[in-house]
Amino acid sequence: MLDRRLTMRLSADTLPRPADMSNYRNGAVLYVKSYLLIRTVVGIIGIALPIILMFGEASLKGSVHARGSLSAYYHSPMQDAFVGSLCVVGFLLLTYMAGQPRTVDFWFSNLAGVAVLGVVFLPTSRPDIPTGAPLCGPHTLPEPPSCSPVESTLGEMPTARAHAVCAAIFILSLAVICCAFAYREHKLGPHGFWWKFHAVCAGLIVLAVGWVFLGDALKYDIVGLKSLYVGEVVSVWSFGASWFAKGDGLRTLLLRPIPSQTPGADADIDPQVKHAEVR
Repeated sequence: MLDRRLTMRLSADTLPRPADMSNYRNGAVLYVKSYLLIRTVVGIIGIALPIILMFGEASLKGSVHARGSLSAYYHSPMQDAFVGSLCVVGFLLLTYMAGQPRTVDFWFSNLAGVAVLGVVFLPTSRPDIPTGAPLCGPHTLPEPPSCSPVESTLGEMPTARAHAVCAAIFILSLAVICCAFAYREHKLGPHGFWWKFHAVCAGLIVLAVGWVFLGDALKYDIVGLKSLYVGEVVSVWSFGASWFAKGDGLRTLLLRPIPSQTPGADADIDPQVKHAEVR
């Protein structure tokens, strides 16, 4: 449990950006650009992952087919893409706010980072297990094919339940961060577009999680797509779009070259950097 005093000091604000983000002689600008690039990369992975998984498997099997969930791609030829992408996202989430431990972003990005690594290393159950078929577990001999070491040690269903908890924590933590994005954009311009954009992304994530439970209870599919798959894709795309936009998207990717510095060029950097906005 967090110390109450620390909890009271948590803020939805982060450090302000330098007033002149075009001044590439200012070291603070370069650090902010690196920070924004991490957000952009996380957003790109979130947007691209469902597409890569579906069409990557289609390129190997010759037909486009969505699985019951994104997590089910762990048990597919796209396992490496699934594991690698989520591991990258997890470690970026764990590190990108390391210097601001008293912010909402820090705590929830760390929570999301740990949770998404749990999604990876505590896999969901194998899809399409026939009724009565043996499950992975320490006492199952011979062991079924494609069991992970964790499933073999803990059992297939306990691992799958832990996976579901981690997935829910990951997605809801990202919704909180999207709300923090919306809050800061609203402070900059209450009548602007971007705070509404991030708020909609957060709302879509929450609605998608609700749809997973409702669709499963009603046994309702959308054009043949399972409710879990639809909910996961909407959540991942929503958080990806929010993070991509908050990272300044393509503007962050197209970094201007750093001007060559001559001896004494550091003197151009004002140690008392003036800040313009909190983002």
